Amino acid sequence: MHTVEKLKKMIDFKDNQINKRVLAKDDEHMAMLAAIKKDQFMSEHISPVDAFVYIVEGEIEFSINENPENDEQKVFKLKEGDIFFFKANERHALLGKKDSIILVVRI
Repeated sequence: MHTVEKLKKMIDFKDNQINKRVLAKDDEHMAMLAAIKKDQFMSEHISPVDAFVYIVEGEIEFSINENPENDEQKVFKLKEGDIFFFKANERHALLGKKDSIILVVRI
């Protein structure tokens, strides 16, 4: 089992892009670490299954469109230790507010 400190050591930051490391994956499920530097942006995308994000370190803004009928976005500020659950096919994007490491788990 990985402790938070071990998770932090499993990925490095890159200046020019978000660094991603897949820890486990099958046809529908995945566990992935991402290192996001301050002001780096992960563009809008969807997950084909329900998922959650755990903030291992840092702070991000998580923008999500929970209703496909409109373009209204909700923005959540997530900090170290926070967990945020979202449903399949909800459009979402991330912005690093501080250098951050996140764990994304598709369930």
